[in-house]
Amino acid sequence: MSTAEDRRRRRIRKQKRNRMIWRGIFAVAAAIICVTCALFLWFGVIHKDGAKPEQVENLSADVCYSEVKLTWDPAEKADGYYIYAGNGDDLVQVGEVTGGETCQYSVKDYTHDQDYSFQVAGYGYNSLTKNKNEGERSEMITAGYDSSQYAQKIPILTYHKVIPAGMTFESNLNITADVLEEQMKYLHDNGYKTLTLDEFREWHAGKLEVPVKSCMVTFDDGFYGVYYLAYPIIRKYDQAATVFCIGKNTEGKIDPYTPVEDGETNHYIRRDAIEKTREEYPRFEFESHTFDMHNRVDGKKPALSFSYEQIMEDCAKNETFGFSYMAYPWGAYSETMQKAVRDSGYKMAFTYDPFYYAKRSDDTYAINRIKIPGRTTMDQFIRIVSGESTENDAPEE
Repeated sequence: MSTAEDRRRRRIRKQKRNRMIWRGIFAVAAAIICVTCALFLWFGVIHKDGAKPEQVENLSADVCYSEVKLTWDPAEKADGYYIYAGNGDDLVQVGEVTGGETCQYSVKDYTHDQDYSFQVAGYGYNSLTKNKNEGERSEMITAGYDSSQYAQKIPILTYHKVIPAGMTFESNLNITADVLEEQMKYLHDNGYKTLTLDEFREWHAGKLEVPVKSCMVTFDDGFYGVYYLAYPIIRKYDQAATVFCIGKNTEGKIDPYTPVEDGETNHYIRRDAIEKTREEYPRFEFESHTFDMHNRVDGKKPALSFSYEQIMEDCAKNETFGFSYMAYPWGAYSETMQKAVRDSGYKMAFTYDPFYYAKRSDDTYAINRIKIPGRTTMDQFIRIVSGESTENDAPEE
């Protein structure tokens, strides 16, 4: 074998040996990297808690009847927060907020009739292992519900037809514009808050507090004198009010105002006036008094005698008006009526008579209202809105 061939073979063997060496070096390096990564994951990640957040600062509580709304400042390194509450110093976890920038929480069932203490602690979160590392709790705060500061019952005033000052009226459900204005002026001048329906609903649910001097103003049936006479008064004194309209009477355009003696043909607020007023002054609201159940059928009140299907059909006819609340005709209702109104999507329904203030304990679909006859004296009115009256003080009709 030639010398050249020997050199070629030695060169090939050397190349193979070098490749094997490099492969070994690579395998060792890869093994070292894998072991290092495994150790890092095992000790640095897998068994590691989340970052430890800073202490929560500026915890505060906004107390309502049914809940406490806690707020605080975001804590550095926090991925979420634990909420602690209790009666005294021994607080237990009652909730959790995920997201370090979400710094509010509503605590239920910790507010009524006694004081409770609260703390919040941030935690860091390890997304791989789900481990949480809790930071130091905030300073403890104590909050309680003071029923004397807020309204615990609401007078919901119920009017019907409004007629010009000086006009005589056969039905005491009617009220003259000058008497209505005297009453609205009293509310304005004495610091009463007149509630919208949504505000009342929030109050009823315990999610909103309103001043002790609070009430609602409602008008039943939707007579056009309410638009021509009452609406300017409500706006003048910056009040809120609701008109419960009979749906079938609202189609078309409102008639020009021509005052007539009580007992003659009734005129009603029409769709054009409803849409115009909703745009001009949203605090003057329009809601349902049913579509066509404010009459007697075979001598009976439909709200007491109609079937579930009949009531559902009547409610469906009012859908084009966008009504969300209802006042039962004559204040009459049955369990069937309540179920149909609820199933039709109404948020709340109102009755009246006997003389009761609305309370949070009222059934959502049987809220009490107080009838205000036209012969109500100012002394009687003041006693009613101040919450001092009882059913024995109800004005005579």
